[in-house]
Amino acid sequence: MGTKTIAILTEGGMPGKEINENTQINVFRLEEDKVLGYESIKLGSNDNNKLSMLIKLKEISLIYIDTLNNELRYLLQKLGVSVKCRDQWEDDEFIGKFVFN
Repeated sequence: MGTKTIAILTEGGMPGKEINENTQINVFRLEEDKVLGYESIKLGSNDNNKLSMLIKLKEISLIYIDTLNNELRYLLQKLGVSVKCRDQWEDDEFIGKFVFN
C-alpha cells in the first residue's frame, strides 16, 4: 500500500460543519497506519475554489467532517474525495485516536 492523504476539518478544535474563515484543515499523510507528516492549514475564507486547489495540491483522498451540506457534498464528489461524517466515525480507527467532546 502506498501513501494516502486525509484531512480533518475543525473549527475551534472541534469537528467543523462547514467551510468558513475559521476552518482549520488538518492534513495527515499516512503510510499503512503510520503518520508520515502533518500540517494544519487555515483557508481564511469560505471560497470553494481555494478548498478545491488545496485538495488537489495535497492529494487529499478522504475528509472527516462533522456534517456536510449539499454544496460541499457536490464539490467533494466532483473532486473524487471520500467523506466521513461524524455519524460514520464509530469504529473508525484513525479518527478514534482523536478526542472530540
